[in-house]
Amino acid sequence: FSYDNLPSDIIRSCLLYCCLFPKDYGILRRDLIDYWVSEGFLDNFEDGYTIIGDLFRACLLEAEDIDSIKLHDVIRDMSLWITCKIEEENFLVRTGVGLTEIPKIEEWKGAKRISLMKTKIERQSGIPICPRLHTLLLTASEIEIITDSFFQFMPSLRVLSLNRNRSLTKLPSGISCLVSLQQLDLSVGKICSLKAYVIPQQMISSFSKLQVLKKMECGLSADALSLIKELLCLEHLNHITLTFESSRAVEFLLKFPKLLSVTQSLSIRSCKSPAVNVLHLAHMEHLQELKIDSSNLEELKIDYAEEVPKVLQSGFCSVHAVGISFCTVKDLTWLVFAPNLKKIVIMECHAMEEIISAEKLSEIMGRPNLFAQLESLTLLGAGNLKSIYRYPLPFPHLKTIRVHGCPKLKKLSLSSISIKERKIVIDGEKEWWEELQWEDEAT
Repeated sequence: FSYDNLPSDIIRSCLLYCCLFPKDYGILRRDLIDYWVSEGFLDNFEDGYTIIGDLFRACLLEAEDIDSIKLHDVIRDMSLWITCKIEEENFLVRTGVGLTEIPKIEEWKGAKRISLMKTKIERQSGIPICPRLHTLLLTASEIEIITDSFFQFMPSLRVLSLNRNRSLTKLPSGISCLVSLQQLDLSVGKICSLKAYVIPQQMISSFSKLQVLKKMECGLSADALSLIKELLCLEHLNHITLTFESSRAVEFLLKFPKLLSVTQSLSIRSCKSPAVNVLHLAHMEHLQELKIDSSNLEELKIDYAEEVPKVLQSGFCSVHAVGISFCTVKDLTWLVFAPNLKKIVIMECHAMEEIISAEKLSEIMGRPNLFAQLESLTLLGAGNLKSIYRYPLPFPHLKTIRVHGCPKLKKLSLSSISIKERKIVIDGEKEWWEELQWEDEAT
């Protein structure tokens, strides 16, 4: 199936956009669709999934994992070749760890989209003049300093990604020159740097056209409340991902329905409070990802009498991924309120003894349908974990289980029904595997 046979110019543009990413790079589906919408290819986020499906059926995209896709090397090379031939596109793509110097200023001038992802570039030099530039991806580079004048001549820039630039500690005030900016990604990534971006006051609110702001793991503590106030000034905002370092900041966020309705990912880390009422977050109707990383956190509270009846009606219906790390909680029974959960990651929770408590569950609901959509379960460094759930579960969609550093976990709550006519990949230490107990001989 060829590029020329794709049914529309929009789908062709969406495919070409994928070649901005490095070879063999897993592109998160949600991120890719956000880019397409910010570029103006699409008006509706959900249409992006339809286009990804079209490109899969045309064998032009392939799955990386449950969340990511990638371009085959040959398709990527073809796409790069096409962008060189079509003057209207004009990509400048220099990805890979071998690049140490930023491309010459004259190469930037006519570019519409530029990607310098995963490079060893430490400093930018010169002031590029890019009147046509729509996308600039500086993801996972080693840039330490960006001068205040760097963004001065990029009036059309819509997408800027500084994701995973862990050496960058300060954003230039000149970034406020980006009057057309619709998407700004400042996320640090999975492994959080001790350093955090210093974001000038009133910078975020200056982006009047901003639709997408991503700040996962990028350090929001003292400035969290002022940031929330700035976000309220952005009338076009429809997608934010945030990190908070205090329960007070989370409680403040919960007062504003406008922000609750557009928050898709939330991270709570280094929280000083020993308890957080997690069910308050159930009112975030578009929340897809929740991460909690706090060594002080001992309890994720549930007010059974007042809140459970309300949460049972709507719950965390949109939440697809949950990550809990470095907490001292003993269980995560509240996960039963996330019926569409696809991915669970638990790391270094040494006090955790079970994921779902049968005793607590009996107080909430009679006949639960646990983890009906779960595809991936990762358990790392939970030394006292003894049980996922007391009884075996059907796990109709489970694909992978990864267990490391959980010596007391002797059963996986799998039954012969769970694995009938399906393959579940189980990854764990040899010694743990040899001591694993099964529900019955059929399993």
